[in-house]
Amino acid sequence: MTQLAEDRVHPPGADRRWRESYYFSFFDSRHRIGGFSSIGKRAASGHSGSINVLWGPDRPSLVASEFDKFDTLDDNHDVAGLTYKAHEPFGVWEVAFDGLLNVGGDGVECDRAALGPAGANTVPVRYELTFTPTGPPYVYRQRPEWSELFTGHVDEVATVRGTLTIGDETYEIDGRGGKDHSWGVRNWFAPVAWRWFDLVSDDGPQLTLWRAAFQPGEWTSDGAVFAAGPAPLDGYVETVSTVEVPGRPKPLPRTLRAELTAGGVTRGLTGEVRRVLPVLFTKPGQVSWNDRALVECTFDDGSTGWANVEFAELVREP
Repeated sequence: MTQLAEDRVHPPGADRRWRESYYFSFFDSRHRIGGFSSIGKRAASGHSGSINVLWGPDRPSLVASEFDKFDTLDDNHDVAGLTYKAHEPFGVWEVAFDGLLNVGGDGVECDRAALGPAGANTVPVRYELTFTPTGPPYVYRQRPEWSELFTGHVDEVATVRGTLTIGDETYEIDGRGGKDHSWGVRNWFAPVAWRWFDLVSDDGPQLTLWRAAFQPGEWTSDGAVFAAGPAPLDGYVETVSTVEVPGRPKPLPRTLRAELTAGGVTRGLTGEVRRVLPVLFTKPGQVSWNDRALVECTFDDGSTGWANVEFAELVREP
């Protein structure tokens, strides 16, 4: 398979957990609004699902998770009004939505009840966004440690432009965004912890990173810093601060300090968690608890950015 073909769907594996997924994010720093969405498909069952999120540090979080079915695993991606359409491999994508999102509140932590399908407390949302890559993709290096999370994984960064309407307010979006594409088995319970980092910036480098610990303290990492082009990460060190919340088995992430090295350059950044979306995958006795966070980031050189960061770990069933 050529690298260009990696942007299309893949022949499914025999494992029933095999899935194909796409993810898009954006943040417009002028309007201080961003979001992300993802569509995943399980070929063995013909089931598809999506998550769709809009948020910002000064506004309520809006979210819905929807489910659907498909007959053929192909390059048509559409779940409950959320559609992805590619013009060409690793080229321009159109990301659109017309439907309802649940109001998750304006606290740091989104109301967990809002994470299901669109229900009673909703707001109409419509957007048409164009994702235009600003450089070549970064293809993750193949490692046996990743086999329970994906067979292949690709990251991109881009400009994101278009129109977003929330209720009766319309925004002309001109921001930055990220995209990832994964295929293979996804076992949410294989790692004891993981970190996903998707940082976009108007005036500095951008970062994509996935690191997972399959044993406590033993991390496998890959990703890239996008500046002149994608430079593979050679090193990543972080410190995360959290706060205990009564009745919450996993502490809430609050700040992040990271040092990342790529292309012979080490950069430091500090992040402040502004919003948290708790996504839970459960099985008897265990929860893969993924705090998906909106993080305001500042590099040591003064450049700034906004990141979607996943603070995920296994916890006992609450």
